[in-house]
Amino acid sequence: MENRTIWIKKLIYRSKYTGTKETDLLLGNFAENYLTKLNDDQLLNYEKLLVTGDPRIWRLSIDVEKTDNEKEKNIILLIKEFKGF
Repeated sequence: MENRTIWIKKLIYRSKYTGTKETDLLLGNFAENYLTKLNDDQLLNYEKLLVTGDPRIWRLSIDVEKTDNEKEKNIILLIKEFKGF
């Protein structure tokens, strides 16, 4: 696994440039303020969530779409709690 600091910096960058302004703001703010507090397993789950694409992440964040994946649910919950959804 990469150096943790570099990994987090890459995730923050990817979070800020997802493709849509709404998701960029949501994930960019979350990533800057929260990723250093996550453990490696949570970071890996966050990275996997990013791969699913910003339209899906936005739908999950505003409860338009639900997921059965517990790890994904936990990350989405952290994002919602951070932003006050």
